[in-house]
Amino acid sequence: MKQKRTTACRVWMSMAIMLATALGVRAQGNITLKLIDEPLPKALQLIEQQGGKSIIFSVSETEKHRVSTDLNGITQTEAIDHILWGKPFVAKERPECFVIQRKKDRDASLGIAGMVMDVKGEPISNCNVQVFTMDSVYVNGATTDQEGCFSIPLKRDEEYRMQVSYIGYKTAYRQCQVGHVGTIVMRHDAMRLSEVKVTGMRAESRNEEQADTLRTVAVSRRKQAAEVIPSVNIIGVSNNRKSLALGALGNVVREKAYGLQIGGLYNHVGDIGRGVAIAGLANTTLGSYYGVQLGGLWNYTSLDTKGVMIGGLGNWVNSGFDGLQLGGLANITRDARAIQVAGLTNISKGLYGIQISGLTNISQDAYGLQLAGLFNVSHDLYGMQLAGLFNCAKDVYGLQFAGLVNVAKQARGVQFATILNVAEESDFPIGLINIIKQGDKGVAFTYDMLGNAVMSFRSGGKYTYGILGVGCNAQIEERLVVEAGYGLQIPVCRWLDVNNEFKATTMGYNSGYTRSNFSYLLAPSLTLWRHCNLFAGASINYFMSDRASAATLLPNAGLWRKEGDRGIGQLYLGYQVGVQYVF
Repeated sequence: MKQKRTTACRVWMSMAIMLATALGVRAQGNITLKLIDEPLPKALQLIEQQGGKSIIFSVSETEKHRVSTDLNGITQTEAIDHILWGKPFVAKERPECFVIQRKKDRDASLGIAGMVMDVKGEPISNCNVQVFTMDSVYVNGATTDQEGCFSIPLKRDEEYRMQVSYIGYKTAYRQCQVGHVGTIVMRHDAMRLSEVKVTGMRAESRNEEQADTLRTVAVSRRKQAAEVIPSVNIIGVSNNRKSLALGALGNVVREKAYGLQIGGLYNHVGDIGRGVAIAGLANTTLGSYYGVQLGGLWNYTSLDTKGVMIGGLGNWVNSGFDGLQLGGLANITRDARAIQVAGLTNISKGLYGIQISGLTNISQDAYGLQLAGLFNVSHDLYGMQLAGLFNCAKDVYGLQFAGLVNVAKQARGVQFATILNVAEESDFPIGLINIIKQGDKGVAFTYDMLGNAVMSFRSGGKYTYGILGVGCNAQIEERLVVEAGYGLQIPVCRWLDVNNEFKATTMGYNSGYTRSNFSYLLAPSLTLWRHCNLFAGASINYFMSDRASAATLLPNAGLWRKEGDRGIGQLYLGYQVGVQYVF
């Protein structure tokens, strides 16, 4: 009997608990709220006040997320689920409260949410919002609701690039992360028409359950037509055009244009292009173009271009370029990851490939190879610079080669110029004159086996130096001697170096015939004190002259000798001694 009473008591207690829970749920008030860019903690507190049931959550974890939505007559449970949609949190309902917890699943659905308005503060519905990775790979998209709000589910918490577009407004771009991005203000396009009607079909996806749902979008606006130039002959305005677009004055294709665009004045693709754009005046593509752009006057592409751009006058890419640019006059690119060729002028903020210029290549960063008939200028260069006349770079870690002049702040590799190298610091400058701030510069007096007494200016970097000198020879009537060459200095210890010098010496430079001596000198150099060096060594020489009488300068014995009516040539061993004062 006692056991039966106990069982009955338990049944009544269970029924009482169920009734209390039901009454508690029923007691939750209907939630009616309009939230505009509110922090998630404040939104939860407002729902708690209207719903009546406590909500437990971590302010530090939720405060960076924001909410924009309109709740109208829904339960507290539905309201919480609504504002947490697309965010890395889940609500656990208990009899006495709700507990907000972070999702544990690594691939749990995250999201980006926000609101789109015009400059007057009016929400824009049916606005197209697309999310791309930072390297322009499409991730997901959605359209705004009647209140201008949108939420896009994502699977990774990383940095994204968002594109917001709508007919009649300029396309907006924003770099964002998971969470609420706030309010995006869309501005009307400055170009208007009296009336334009566009009707099309496209697939809209708000979440996985609504994917592939077809909608018909009909837009009718007076005195404004998005991205369309006022025209008496508009040939094409559409979405997903996959054929040919010709414009006497204007063509607008937003999202996907797989054909050929030719604009007498104006072709514009809002996103993706994959074809050929030819402009008598102007092709403007804001976001994505994978084909070839040719501009008689002007092609402009912002963000993505992966093809070939050829500009009779002008190609301008604000950011991103993978391909080849050819400019009859002017290619301007913020980023170029391939090859630029300019008849006149290529200008890039970053270049990671090759620059070739008939005249002028200018890049802030260049990690590859630069070739210039005349002129290459780079802020940083980590690869190779080759110029017919002039090279200029901030940092060079590879090779800098110029017919006349090289200029660099730091040159870790080799600087080669026929005449002049200029650098703050350079390891291997090869030039007759090397103005290196951290290098050595000095004046040397030398005397060799042929009786040449030469005063030379020697300048270089850490290992190599140039030699340019003038002197005289007392054994000939025309006494003037001119000398030029390059040297390689091998450090042995603090006070001893080994100099390797390759020189060309001309004697009787002011006469009607020449006497030339080409030599290699191996000479140990002894540092007596900071500013003074003594050096002496043996040399191997080749002497040539167009008169046999010049043989009086040569030693009787040589390694090899040839004499004839046209002159004399002799290979012999010699010596040279010298002293140098270092500045």
